[in-house]
Amino acid sequence: GGVKIGVYGICIELDGLVPKSLYKETEYQDPVSSARKAEAELKELGCDYIICLSHLGYKYGSKKVSDHTLAASTRYTNLILGGHTHTFLKEPTRISNLQNEEVLINQAGFAGIILGRLDIFFEKNKKGKCITCKNMTIQ
Repeated sequence: GGVKIGVYGICIELDGLVPKSLYKETEYQDPVSSARKAEAELKELGCDYIICLSHLGYKYGSKKVSDHTLAASTRYTNLILGGHTHTFLKEPTRISNLQNEEVLINQAGFAGIILGRLDIFFEKNKKGKCITCKNMTIQ
């Protein structure tokens, strides 16, 4: 329908979590600067909505970069679908980004216990969008 959606991925630092023999020459880069670069490139390509697939973790009590940190530190990312901390959310968290626009963060725990669903409806002029969110427990 003429709407361009961009997707990029961000991951945690593997050193100390995964044996070096498994990640070999994979190089860790700062997730905030990497996200800013990716979202800027996607915006330049004309993306109307930008999604980050994150494996940083939802939120920490330290300075460790999390989905919360990333949302507050970006300009064009609209949605962060996160993992790593296995956080269960009843609905997505809403955080303001650097442009004071809303970023949604969602995680669905682990092991397929919860199914997350986001319905995003775009207006024809692409200026407005309506978002409905629901996380449902699988029985």
